[in-house]
Formats: sequence, C-alpha cells, structure tokens
Amino acid sequence: MTRLAAPVIVVDMGGTTTRTGIFDNGFVLRDVSRFTTPRCPDVARAREMHLDLVAAEVSRCRAAQPGQGPRKVGVAVGATVQAPGIIRNAAMLWGEAFTGFDLLAALRARLPWADVVICNDIAAAAWRYRECGRFALLTVSTGVAVRIFDDALPFASKLIDDDDGLSGEIGHVLLYRPGSAPGARDGEPICECGNAGDLCSYTSGPATARLAAARAEQYPGLWQASVLCQACAGEPARITTRALAAAASVSDEFVTGVLEVSTRPLAALILQLSALLGLRRFVVMGGFANGVGEPWFTALRANLCDLLPQGGWFTGWTSADVAALVSPGVGDDNDSLLGMGAYLAERLDQVRELRKPVGAADTVICQRQRPKCGREQFLARIAFAGVCGTDLQIMRGERDCEPGVLGHECVAQVVKVGAAAVGCGVEPGDVITVNPNHPTDEHEKLGHNLPGILRDVAVWDRSMVDRGQVIALPSDSSAAWVLLEPLSCTVRSLQVGRQDWAGRQVLVVGAGIAGLLHALLAHHWGADRVLVVSRGARRLGTAVSRGLIQASDCLAIAGDGGDWCASLEASAGARSLDSVIVAVSDGRGAAIVESLWPYLADGASVHLFGGFPPFAEIRTPRGKAPAHVIRSTGKPWEVSLPGGRTCALVGSRGSSGDDFQAAKDVLLSGDLDSAMTALVTHVISLDAAPAVLSELAATGCVRGEPALRVVVDLRLTGHTVHPVNGTPLPQIGVEP
Repeated sequence: MTRLAAPVIVVDMGGTTTRTGIFDNGFVLRDVSRFTTPRCPDVARAREMHLDLVAAEVSRCRAAQPGQGPRKVGVAVGATVQAPGIIRNAAMLWGEAFTGFDLLAALRARLPWADVVICNDIAAAAWRYRECGRFALLTVSTGVAVRIFDDALPFASKLIDDDDGLSGEIGHVLLYRPGSAPGARDGEPICECGNAGDLCSYTSGPATARLAAARAEQYPGLWQASVLCQACAGEPARITTRALAAAASVSDEFVTGVLEVSTRPLAALILQLSALLGLRRFVVMGGFANGVGEPWFTALRANLCDLLPQGGWFTGWTSADVAALVSPGVGDDNDSLLGMGAYLAERLDQVRELRKPVGAADTVICQRQRPKCGREQFLARIAFAGVCGTDLQIMRGERDCEPGVLGHECVAQVVKVGAAAVGCGVEPGDVITVNPNHPTDEHEKLGHNLPGILRDVAVWDRSMVDRGQVIALPSDSSAAWVLLEPLSCTVRSLQVGRQDWAGRQVLVVGAGIAGLLHALLAHHWGADRVLVVSRGARRLGTAVSRGLIQASDCLAIAGDGGDWCASLEASAGARSLDSVIVAVSDGRGAAIVESLWPYLADGASVHLFGGFPPFAEIRTPRGKAPAHVIRSTGKPWEVSLPGGRTCALVGSRGSSGDDFQAAKDVLLSGDLDSAMTALVTHVISLDAAPAVLSELAATGCVRGEPALRVVVDLRLTGHTVHPVNGTPLPQIGVEP
C-alpha cells in the first residue's frame, strides 16, 4: 500500500458519535478523540453545531502536531453523499434529508487552510479491507448497505459507483413476497425510512429488536423461558440490540430463532450478488452484526447453506466454500477512520490530467497512478500552466491536433531524476520550464501532437535536456513565468529579418496575448509608436484598463470587420507603417495583409505570426506568396509595391533555445514585470479548468469577464477561480 508523505487528519461523522484522529505511515490511528453528535429539535441548528464541533476538533488535532500540522483532512460521513461532497440524504445523520446541502463548502468555510475530501462512511471503510482483493463490504447496523470493491481496478474504479459516486443503498429495496399484489405491504415490518418490507426492515439491528418483540407475542412459552425475557423483565418493549447480543452469547434458543429469521433475507441477497458478480467474499461490518458476533454469523451461514442452489455459479460448492463466503470485519469501530486514511493515501498517489477526448470539444479531468521515473527520465511537478489560444483552438476543432493532455506553457519543479540522468543538467528542486518545440522536427510539439503539461506530474526524457528544451527559472518564479514560452515566440518573430526597432512605427493586428506581447516587446526595444487593432473592443478595453497599452494607440474594428482602413489612415497615415505584426487567432491573416499595401512604408516588414492556416496564400501586387513556406523557413519574401516601394513578408513558428534565453533575459531585467503580471487576469484550479476552458473557447471570457492569460495553479483545491486585479501572483515556493 502507498505510504503517505505526511500524516493526514481523518474524521468519522456518525449519527451517534463523531471521532477524529491522525492517520500516519504506520497505517494506524493515533490521537483519537470523540464527541457525541449533537441532537436537538431544531435539526438545522444541530447540523451547524455538528459542523462547528468537527471544525474545532480538526483544528485542535492539527495544532497538536509538530510544525504546521497536516493540511489533508478526510471526512467519512454517515449519510448518502455524492461527489464531491453534496448531501443526497442525511436523515440518519441529522434527522432530516438536507438534500443538496454542500457539506464540502461548509467545511471549507470553517477550515480555509484544509484540503478536505469527503466520502460516505461505508465507501471509506471498504478501503480498510482492500487487501481482500475483490469483495463486497456489508454493513449491518441501524441500516443495511453494501459496497463492491475490486483492488485490481484503477483507483477511480475500485469502488463500483455511478457518476455521482453513489451505490450500495440496498437496504431500502423492497423484498418480494410471493402472493402479494404490487404495492400491498400490509403486515410487513416497517423501516425507519418509512418503507414497508425492505431489507432494512428485516435485517437491521433495530428491525431485529422489533422482530424479537413480535415473536415474544407469537411464542409466549418460548419467550418466557428465554434469558432475554429475564433480562427485559418479561416486557418485549424493553428488548434492545444490546440485550439481544447478551442473550445470544449464552445460546438463548429464543434469540437463535430470531437471528435465523432476520438473517434469511440477507442470505438470499448475498447469494444473488455472489452469482451475479462472481463474488466469493463478503466482509461484514457494523455495530449490530459484529456486536452480536458469532451467533449472528452462525445464523447467517445456516441460511446460506439452506438457500444454496445446486447449479449454475454454485455448481460444486462445498460447505467450506459457503463458510468462507462471509467473514466478520475487525470489529474495533475504526473501519471508517482507517479506511479514510487508506483512501487518502491512495488518492494522494494519483495524479490528475486535463484531457481532451479525441473528437470532443470539451475537456475532462482524469486520474492515473503517479508515474514512475525511468533510468533516463526525470519527473517534474507542474506548479503553473498557462491556457494558450492554441489550446482553445484545439478544443474548437480549428487545429487537427489531438494531444490528449493539453497545454505547453508551464512553471515546474523537478522532483526526481533517474539514475542514468543524474548530472544531465537537472536536479531535484530545480525550477524549470520547457520549450515545447523539438529543435529539429517542427511537427513534434508538446501539447500539439504530444501530451502537454496540464497535469500534476510530467515525465520527460533526459534527451529534452540534451536538446536544450529545458530552461532553468528563478527559484521564486511566479505564475507570470508561464508567459516565457509565448514571449520567446515573440522574440523570434520580431528578430526575423530585423534587429533594430528603434524609432519605428508599428501596427499590431490582434489584441490577444500574442499581439500584446509583440506590442510590449516592440516598445521595450525602442519602437516610436505601436498601434494595436482588434475586432474585440472589450479585449482592448481590458488591455487599456490594465495599463498594457494606451487608449490613443487602439483601433477597434466594429462588427464583422467593416472598413477599418479609414481608421488606420486617420491614425497612422498612408505609407507610414514600418512594421506590421499579424497575430490573430482565426484564418483572416491573408486578407488582413492584402489590405495593408497602401499603408506600408518603403522597406517595411510584415510579420506573419498568427491567422494563417495551412496552404494559405497572400495575394501581392505581383503574384501570390505562400504563408506556410515563409513561416516555416524564416526567410523573407520580397514584395514589390506600387510607387516603387518594397516590403518583406517574414514569419516564424515556435521558438528556439536562444529565443528562450533572450526572452528570459528580458524578464530578468525586470522592465516588463508589471506588464507580465497585468497579462494574467485569472488564476484557477485544475478542477475548475474544464468549465473555464469551455467558456473561454466560446466567449473569450471567464465568468462573463474578458480574459487575457488564464493560469492554472495545480496546487489549488476545489473549483477555484481567482480574478487577478492588482494582487500578487502566486509563487512556486509559497503554498497557496
């Protein structure tokens, strides 16, 4: 079983008693404490009191540990609860269903420092017995439930659940009674839930006590001769589960008969599940079954033998097979606490990936076993990942890439280096980013045709270091450093065919991250004036409000384009543009370039950065220019213009190690610190990413507000979305 890197706090929220403790690498509990679960006529008040007590006890438990104490808190709750922590029915816990109550949010509000995980107490308990392999966990207490567990399956599938994490509520299924009309349940025992004739109404602890009282009336002679009668002063109404257990321990004939009747429906269910699912092991937990002990199991096994079919799945079964079919749990009342700890240990050994299913227009979070590090590999924990326009284009189907895992902008930390990779240039603790572009194969790109970086842990070969694709970053890098990759592409774009930007008049078409980085870098390198044009007035407004560009340098294209040339002439004038960068996100690049010829100065350069699909051609006054060839080769394409002017079409794709170093030098200078921070408009958790990316792909907004760069902080928990408005960005060495 996976070992924990640090202790975790575990909680068992029961209807009678609530307990907390520390679960550590010895897979034992320590510092266990308990309190009585509050009860009062005002059930909503009792619920809030209960949660306040849980929060106080968890905080006390944490404070008692060395250092800062555990942040991971696992809560097993005695209620029907769906993922990730929404109550479906808490009647047995709080006396009312409270359907839809967000238990996870309520606990996080009380424990803002904690990473809280919630699951049903029986689901948690199943993890304690995972070494049983493939089995069913039955609980027979105040209710009856069953969970099916298979340790051979992947983590997320070990417990057989539906999409909401629910299953096992078998206790409230009505039993078939031969000869009864549908809906006619007269004379059937009543369950606490209100059902008549369900499994709980026959087999649970309270139901067995009621059965004993009814049989005392039916068989007065047997009742009066019983030890149970003496213990209850001859009054059937005083029969309790404790009294039943005490009488069963001395082989009381009356109680033996009661147990044979109450366990018979359960025996039938076990045989049905055994045949249906091919199960050969049922572990039984619960205060009533284990409280009565061996007499209860003897009665159950007798019914199993009596009801055992002689064919099909059961062909050739012996009495030993039947005896091995059911076994008691440990019976120390720690099942949910220890199971919750084991679940957290396994959960913490899982890693998440944001995957785009092939052909789909959305993303999903998948879990997988933490990858191992091969001899020539190194493992890196991703701290921050940028959401690029390319990712959104892949989601919308505008690119044919299917990388599986999206993303190619990151800040990461090396956590392990394989034996044959030691000394290759990375060591545990190093903060890095990666160039997603293979230096000798323009088609091999992380997040394009290879799995990307929107994952908790990435495994890379040392060959990436040898090729210069791993770039060292400052140890205190903030989330803004995800922009190093697009900035390196901007460096390459602006350096193709020109090194001197001083005094030039520049037009940038497109106000996305790529366009804004071109504008910022051109200014940084001395351009006299940089105009930015965009179809999105809201995006321009966002860039202006965040201090990235001046309002006087903005040109907004109304509607679907219109005649923007008149606005351009008014702002820049004919034959005045020294450089143009086309950085749009759709296929309009060629049309934009073709409309610019009258405004280009002699010797101008036009940079083909974005908006040029494969095989796009640009119509020039003297023929057609292939955009893809220009961008792939990086060689200028000379164009003759009217009036004896000339211009050069230049372009680039991706960036090299030298471009990364140049971009890194720009960031290390500190001159663009405020701009880089201003480009990040939102920091989100990975759990929030599927919904955020869908909105971004459709509208360019996050929760209705225009977004520039969205950064995923993979250390955040829950569905967290933080707008960034003048607040410091998270740093890799500082826990959120």
